[in-house]
Amino acid sequence: MKLFVFYTGILIYGLYGLKASFNDRVMDENLLIAVNLSVILCLMLARLNINKAVRGSKIEVEIEKEDEHLAEMERKAYSAAIYIQVAFSLATIATLVGFILLRESQPKIVLVSFLLMAVSFFSLFPNENIIKITNPTFKMPHPKSKNYQQQYFDQFDDGEKYVMLKGLYKIYSLITWGLIILAFILMYYSVFSGNSQIMSIIGIGLLFMLVQVSFTQSLKPHKAD
Repeated sequence: MKLFVFYTGILIYGLYGLKASFNDRVMDENLLIAVNLSVILCLMLARLNINKAVRGSKIEVEIEKEDEHLAEMERKAYSAAIYIQVAFSLATIATLVGFILLRESQPKIVLVSFLLMAVSFFSLFPNENIIKITNPTFKMPHPKSKNYQQQYFDQFDDGEKYVMLKGLYKIYSLITWGLIILAFILMYYSVFSGNSQIMSIIGIGLLFMLVQVSFTQSLKPHKAD
């Protein structure tokens, strides 16, 4: 709850500062500040959902309503994860764009974006209280284990692995088509604007190749020992 109050205080202070000095800043600066505030809002909502899920998991309910109650707490836990992922994505974009546009004129704003990116990144790590809600039998492997990823994955049962597989395949399809569409958009942008995006297109092409090859390689049968 302390983090939620902390984020709320920063958000209110940031909104006040944005409104008070809005006309004194250029549009790029105001937009970056607005994105930073959006990141804080996402972190605040994530913390709110985490608090609700943790408190709710400790409430005793009737046996008939237990499954429904646990499902509701699990939805809140996953909602928190989504908010954190959105926060990390926005903070990363703000940091990169801010470094390009405002590193000399407003380095403090860029620094705030970087700090928010770091906070969001560390928030992505699994929370034991949340794991107990989404998967009560889950046991975190030792962080220094050589087979950490495999041990982590083996904690899930076949049903959970199937759900993960469906989700990952959807992501694979989304990324594949997204990269293709983005490459064509950059091509037309280069032609009509005169600003070459060749390096970006090459980078997208290499990433596209890596995604395709990695996915196909994962389906390839391994040789028997």
